[in-house]
This record gives sequence, C-alpha cells and structure tokens, in this order.
Amino acid sequence: MRRFTTLLALLALSLVAVGAAVSAQRAAPVSSLTFCTDPTFPPMELTRSSGAIFGFDVDMAKAIAADWKISSKPVKTAFPGLIPALKSKKCEVVISGIFVTPDRLKQAGAVTYMHSHRVLLVKAGNPKKISGPNDLKGKNVVVQAGTKYEVYLKALKAKIGFSLQSYPGDTDAVAQVLIGRADVVLTQDTSAAYQIGQHPGKLQIAYLFTQQDSFGIYFRKSDTQLAAALRTTVSTLKKNGTLAKLAAKYKLPVADVK
Repeated sequence: MRRFTTLLALLALSLVAVGAAVSAQRAAPVSSLTFCTDPTFPPMELTRSSGAIFGFDVDMAKAIAADWKISSKPVKTAFPGLIPALKSKKCEVVISGIFVTPDRLKQAGAVTYMHSHRVLLVKAGNPKKISGPNDLKGKNVVVQAGTKYEVYLKALKAKIGFSLQSYPGDTDAVAQVLIGRADVVLTQDTSAAYQIGQHPGKLQIAYLFTQQDSFGIYFRKSDTQLAAALRTTVSTLKKNGTLAKLAAKYKLPVADVK
C-alpha cells in the first residue's frame, strides 16, 4: 500500500511538472519577437559594416525574448514608418529609441523602459555661443526627421526664426555639425554621449533641457497578452539589473533605466 501511495505521489508530481511546462510554453505571447527598428540612432540601434543591426535596443529585445524562451529579430524600418509598420503587422512591436507621446498612444500602446533628456549638441568650444533654445534664432539647425524633436523645432522656428533641415538619421544630422554646415543639432543625451565618444574633442553639449522624455516599446492595442508580458518582463529586467548592465555596456546613464 505504501508503495502504491508513493507511486501516486510521483505521478501527481509528474503531472504538476508537465502542467508547469505547458504553462511556461503558453507564457510566451508570440512565437518570435520581431521588432521594427530604424538603425540610425546610436547607441540605441545602429548597423555594422556587415549590415547587422546592434545596440542597446537590440540587446534588450534579445533579453526580452530570452525571458520568453523565443528568438528575436529586428525588422529595418524608416523612422516615420515605425508605427504604420506595426499597425500593418510587419512586426510584433516597435523598439527603436522612440518616445512615448500622446499622439502615438492614440495609435498604439507602449511600455516605458528608459528616460532621457533632450540636448543641443554643437562643435567643441561652442563657437556660436548657444546656451538655450532662444539662441537658435538665425542659426542653422538640424534634426532627425519624423521625431518629436522635429515637431518641437518647427514650432519654435515659427516663433523666433532659424534655418531648419531634417535628415533621415540622427547620425546624418550630427554629421552636418561636424562638417560645419549646421550650427547645432537637437538630439538626446544618450545619442550625444555616443557621438562625443566617437568624435573626441569635436563636439559638446551646449544645453541640457530639464524636460524628461521616455522611450517606449510600442505594441498593437489589441495584443493584450503581449502587453501584459512586456510590462512584466521589462519590470523584471530592471529589477535584476539586466538593463543597467546594458546601459553600462553602451555608456549610457544607468539611472535612465531604473
């Protein structure tokens, strides 16, 4: 009788294990984490000479997928087309150094994973003596197209007047400052830190805005299971230090991911 009871107990444990395995399999909200991204915004996402996409966001996507025991894959997408691509189901989510804004939240849901501040980046020595937004009057200003920053600058231009040019990528815009075709680029602190590191002694931050922005992972509002899983996993990656390690790897302020 004791042996029979032991067998029943072992059978019960086996069933529990099988049930747990099935639950774990069901925990992954998607079979593969495809994410739309525009690899022109280092160090969040950029492209190697081989064409491979890498950066903070790519590593974070891998960490999310690993937590769900699935694979991840970037889908190269121009920045203005990120949300449209998500809505047309070309990817499961958007992870591309893209800010959470009221207009975008009307179109999709978002999970915040990083905070940052916008900056005015200029040539080292700040030859145009730019110390704030009002000093952009009469200057040559550049920015990445399709961004929240471009919207801000267009409104400011209408008020104080300056030349504004938009470029496909953030690096393209910064290049205009480096070669002297532009006086200043509006970007954010993570990109500025990367660009200053890439061009020692050639660039500096002229002004740090007090306003804080938030990067978000966008998902289709109908994907409620995916949304719940993203919130849980991003919270876990913050608590266990994974995002902090990635921030340190890419020389970003660790406090931005806490």
